[in-house]
Amino acid sequence: MKPSIIFVDDEPNILDALKRMLYPMRQAWDMTFCLGALQALNILGKKKHDILVTDLLMPDMDGGKLLEEVHARHPDITRIVLSGHSGNKLALKASRYAHQFLAKPVQSDELKRAIERVVTLREVFVSPCVQKLITRIDTLPTLPEIHRRILAELNAPEPSMKLVSDLISQDMGLSVSMLKLVNSAFFGLRTKVSSPAHAVNLLGLDVISGLVLTVQLFSRFDATQHKGYDLDRLWKHCLSTGCICKALARAEGLTQAEQDELYVTGLLHDVGKLILLCSAQDMYESVLATCRKDNIAIWRAERDQLECTHAELGAYLLGLWGLPDKTITSVFHHHHLMQYSGDIPLHATIVHVANALDHEMNVENPHYDQDRWNLDAIDHFGFTDRLPGWKNHAEAALTEVCSDEH
Repeated sequence: MKPSIIFVDDEPNILDALKRMLYPMRQAWDMTFCLGALQALNILGKKKHDILVTDLLMPDMDGGKLLEEVHARHPDITRIVLSGHSGNKLALKASRYAHQFLAKPVQSDELKRAIERVVTLREVFVSPCVQKLITRIDTLPTLPEIHRRILAELNAPEPSMKLVSDLISQDMGLSVSMLKLVNSAFFGLRTKVSSPAHAVNLLGLDVISGLVLTVQLFSRFDATQHKGYDLDRLWKHCLSTGCICKALARAEGLTQAEQDELYVTGLLHDVGKLILLCSAQDMYESVLATCRKDNIAIWRAERDQLECTHAELGAYLLGLWGLPDKTITSVFHHHHLMQYSGDIPLHATIVHVANALDHEMNVENPHYDQDRWNLDAIDHFGFTDRLPGWKNHAEAALTEVCSDEH
């Protein structure tokens, strides 16, 4: 079945240009072109669409309000902004409800690639559970203590850029949201940013304050809604995994950019659990109860009860939000390394090993499923002889993390 895409703009000339630009795709895509937001909402109320591509600055109803309305009425639609207006308050507000930003004037190949990537994601992650959960997400919650400290710092007479950067770099929700925003055409950067700290420096404290205090792009995680789950433990595991990833990347002689990217990948490898905790609370409570009762790995119970795992959910979100392909594939395969296809997967292997090593070195429940290693895959890809050295680097990295916490 062809993906259905709806394009919205208030300028007839722009819509005509899009029609001409995308004419070669008419056999592959079912396309609708709407003059203004109100017409788009009317059409969306009559026919289901997969992807929305909209301008921001429009009369009657602007693109930000349209995105908000579509998120509320038709949350399963992937939402892309195509606009020449960036850096203003409207664009910042729209950032909460848009999955991706593209800047006008857009090249034909760039627009096709962006849409085809979304289409591919929807085809790969065919589980209705995955698609419905991910497209409905507008924000990811932050760790309560991190959220409190950021608010306090932003409200200080002279807030510290370094402290805000450090706090954001320690949190899954904040990191992925910052990278989503700074790597979009919304800011027109020429290179991809892989470090949350670099993203904060590029955005500046004024923009960060607007996102946190005005747009409310970030919200505090309500631990009272999840009394059976230790969020602090999840946060510590993800932070440690990120630090181990960076240490192993450094040991392998990878560039600083690759080290930063692997740190972020390790930090985000379990972001799918955060999604499930916030967006599928009742279903996930059943998964967690099964894990406790049978002492099995969470991903096994997720697969049996949800027909998808947190690894798939996390990878889909990261892909939808435009993060690097290596990050997406490494998150997707961090439990199933043998299923990786393509070039020798050093990045994916490092993430898999870092996750397993942290669980091995920080045992919370000795009776819990210990089958975390894909040793056959590690041997198949030629990394078995690296394991002893990698373990030493991991131990050093965790010692450093522990000393920093104290």
